Amino acid sequence: MNRINCIEALSKLYDFLDGELEADDSDAVRHHMEVCQGCYPFLRFCSSFQDALHRAALGQNEAPPALRSRIADLLRAEGLPPAHD
Repeated sequence: MNRINCIEALSKLYDFLDGELEADDSDAVRHHMEVCQGCYPFLRFCSSFQDALHRAALGQNEAPPALRSRIADLLRAEGLPPAHD
């Protein structure tokens, strides 16, 4: 197994939590988190935060109108067309 350092593990953490890593990378992040006392608390925090977001979003098919409007305004300010107005 490929061993990675803290910086590499943390840079791949969200992809790891989302299941978006290749098997080798996922295994390396998992192993690092299992043995690194410095990174493991951050894994727990990020995992709990994502779980809370998922629970909060249950039953919502789309973002609230105010959020959608704010994002569209930000896209326009960056010179990008919003997907939907």
